[in-house]
Amino acid sequence: MEDINLKMVDNGLDFILKSLDTIDKSDEDLKYSLLNLHAGIQLMLKEILYQKDWSLIFQRIEDADFEKLRTGDFSSVNYKTLIKRLKEEYDLDLDKKLSDKLRWLKKERNKAEHYQFVVSSDVIKSNIVQLLTYLIPFLKENMIEKGYFTADDDRFTQIKEYLHTFDAYVNERLILVEDVVDKIDVPMKCPECFQETVEFTDETGAFCYFCNEYIDNFSDNYIYHFVDRYSAIKDGGHDPLMECPSCDYETFICIDDYQYVCLSCGVKPTQDELTTCHGPVCAEKIVYRRYTDDGGYEPNFCNLCLDYFKHA
Repeated sequence: MEDINLKMVDNGLDFILKSLDTIDKSDEDLKYSLLNLHAGIQLMLKEILYQKDWSLIFQRIEDADFEKLRTGDFSSVNYKTLIKRLKEEYDLDLDKKLSDKLRWLKKERNKAEHYQFVVSSDVIKSNIVQLLTYLIPFLKENMIEKGYFTADDDRFTQIKEYLHTFDAYVNERLILVEDVVDKIDVPMKCPECFQETVEFTDETGAFCYFCNEYIDNFSDNYIYHFVDRYSAIKDGGHDPLMECPSCDYETFICIDDYQYVCLSCGVKPTQDELTTCHGPVCAEKIVYRRYTDDGGYEPNFCNLCLDYFKHA
């Protein structure tokens, strides 16, 4: 069987580099940054599968045909199948942070290609900086160390140099908003730029100072990007979305092992202000501590258990 060089690595690096060439141009050109970056990264991931078994880059392995591979007349593996096969066939788990950013890229790429696309260059740059920050170590470990391309490849060097430029840009932007962000009681992470620059009061009030705009549906978007209920529950842990002791909505989260925020009513108690109800009915719902005059605290019960006591 003859050897075939699909040049997916070369094309992938070219696409990634091209995506960075258009990022400083007009907003209209920003969509090409997303399209090219998505295409480039997919090609790099497909190369990993190809090196293991060329049939794995066919969407349907049963349709794998060497002549179709040679001519390019076949349906290539889609993103979802690609990630699944990297895990199943290559035992390659993407880092969660990289995986999250790739999901962001896929979503924004789909919007840019199929729907109306409105986004600021600040948001794009911030996300691309973070994506490349996670991608470059991944490429070094899974491609350069395997010999798929070399660390001194001119395109790879240019990509890293661009990253340094963008890092400086993002840092300058963060410095610009630093004073106002420092005054926020509990700054939240933005589901658009992923910077901790959001002032959040309740579900109708969230403003990101990095993006310099109000965020629509902040609560839903925050949960979608940053709250992984499935993994927590699947691994035997607790649901990260809890019932709020103030409004009773199941939108109460802990953001750093100490600080809590309700994504519905906006209350922001700390761990020191909270305890759990030890009444006979609920499953230890979170309640506020009830402090005594001498600095201690006495038991507090949730409304469900208080009702039980009243009618017992």
